[in-house]
Amino acid sequence: MPSAADQITREYILESIHLLEQSVHKIEHCLNQLDSDQIWWRPEPELNSIGNLILHICGNLNQWAVKGIPDLKDERQRDLEFRADVRLSLNELTGLMNQTVAQAGAVIQSLSPEKLLETRQIQGFTVTVLGAISHTVSHFVGHTHQMIYLTRLQLGKAYQFDWSPHSQQKRVPI
Repeated sequence: MPSAADQITREYILESIHLLEQSVHKIEHCLNQLDSDQIWWRPEPELNSIGNLILHICGNLNQWAVKGIPDLKDERQRDLEFRADVRLSLNELTGLMNQTVAQAGAVIQSLSPEKLLETRQIQGFTVTVLGAISHTVSHFVGHTHQMIYLTRLQLGKAYQFDWSPHSQQKRVPI
């Protein structure tokens, strides 16, 4: 029989991966309603587009989970995530996002209770592995909701909702 620590670790890992996967689903749902100009539209010149936010959450997840948890060298170029002249295609954005989430999921899936309590230096902060996961997953989810808002702002009444209280979804949506 697994220990309580093993059970808690397993549940935490499953929930963290679930939140990332649900975010990807919601982002893709938005992207599928938008054209390229809408994906890269900025409400104001100093604000970010949906495309830039995707680059940013992938950069953050890669830095904190894919590279940070295994303590690998990270060469993130954060400023490039926010440039107005970068315009990846829909396929490039979704490919990058799915690849990054899959890589992060594999790293997170491999963790033991003992590994969750180890510390890492990530982005200048000393954090536990558990803290790194909590940070990057909540960061990903938070920006997901910004992308939903930016989609709704552009589409207005034409926005198609993905979930309703009457759906048969089995897990809690984000």
